[in-house]
Amino acid sequence: MKCPAYRNPVIVSLVALLLLAIPPANAQNKEPPEVENEEDVAEIVDEFDCPEQDEDEGVDEVDPRCLEIALVEQDDTADIDTNSTMDTAGDRQGLIIGGDFRPLVNYVDNSRRSGDAFTNTDTQARVRLKASARLSNLIGVGARVAGRCSSDDCDFDWISSSSTPQSNGLAHGQFTFDEAFIHLFRDDRFDLTLGRQQTRSVLRAGVFSRSLDRNDSNNTNVTWTDGAHFALRRRRGWDGQVIVQHNAADGSGSVRRGQLDFAPSSARTSYYISTENRVPLGPIAQRSLSISYLPNSLLKDGVADGRRETYIGYVVRMAFRWPQKTDGPRLRAGFEIGYAPEVPTSEAANIDASVDGLAWNVALSLMEFKPRHNIGVFYSRTGAGWLLSPNFLQNEESFEVRYQWRPRNFPAIDARIRWREDTHQLTTADRKRERIDAFLRLTWQFGL
Repeated sequence: MKCPAYRNPVIVSLVALLLLAIPPANAQNKEPPEVENEEDVAEIVDEFDCPEQDEDEGVDEVDPRCLEIALVEQDDTADIDTNSTMDTAGDRQGLIIGGDFRPLVNYVDNSRRSGDAFTNTDTQARVRLKASARLSNLIGVGARVAGRCSSDDCDFDWISSSSTPQSNGLAHGQFTFDEAFIHLFRDDRFDLTLGRQQTRSVLRAGVFSRSLDRNDSNNTNVTWTDGAHFALRRRRGWDGQVIVQHNAADGSGSVRRGQLDFAPSSARTSYYISTENRVPLGPIAQRSLSISYLPNSLLKDGVADGRRETYIGYVVRMAFRWPQKTDGPRLRAGFEIGYAPEVPTSEAANIDASVDGLAWNVALSLMEFKPRHNIGVFYSRTGAGWLLSPNFLQNEESFEVRYQWRPRNFPAIDARIRWREDTHQLTTADRKRERIDAFLRLTWQFGL
């Protein structure tokens, strides 16, 4: 049987890579700004006398290319929640030691599918300590220890397995290496990172940095990617990345949900390709396309001895900023849409309805409604057949309000309240599960 074009990974990869090479419609008439590497930035800053970016001053009256540089470099979404290992692996020469500490107080009010309910309040924390070094202009190495604790469990158990102990990563009381990598060929065109690392492709929506397909170690979780991460940086702002990921027989280091299974050797290598542009295009601050390809990993019937299929997920994301400036009140908005053409059966998903491979979310943030204060709202709906998201459970919809305060010389503060409910009632449940949760969180980043 002939494979449809949209499921053929070779065709899909070629199409995605072709997008990197297509010039914008006005490329013939306008010299594109070159802001994708440090040399280009320095050249433009010198030539057009770009001002130093004071935290209380705007950049509206300077050359537009200076504003463009500032908008790309001073993104509204926090680096700690958007950067991959590759983004920080080549920051400076020499030995770098640093880390972060993220404690929170968490409240949950859970109405279970069995009909009973419970509430719980606990304290949680994640700590990470990293050391990295540039051995030469072309080679860098690094490693990071990460762990989680809570008021209920902080036993300091060391985990050495390739897969995560539970679906969202490390359990409380566990520690491991979430990075152990070698970084090669750092220049203005391409990078290669090998080993255990953090990989992310997130919606940059100001207050929110969420993802339908790839977001290692979100919130206080600890997850990782084992494999190779190749990045290609093109002119006109388009970046591309290819990730080849190894999964263990008993699971993955990244979040993989529901009926995804990696027991056979043919399912243990998965692939990810994406392209993204963050150079402003009018109010558009981000546009991105990504494809996840997991061969032979979907348990179509939900059981190991049933049918196996290749699972493919397509994601489009776009973010907007208005007005185009880096300080003062401004709106930041965005959306993601994901689709998986091959999904489990209704029996496997345990619902009395057709299984939906569609997932989507929308975000709206008001940045700096007061200096250093942000607020945002977020809505998501995830079909029972979407199994890739670290942030969203399949067969669930959610609504969230989040507040941020970024004081000077003090840890970042986040507070949220969120509602979540099953989209379809499970056939084995007495009711839909409904949850309300809230947290107050601090994030402290440090360097030694």
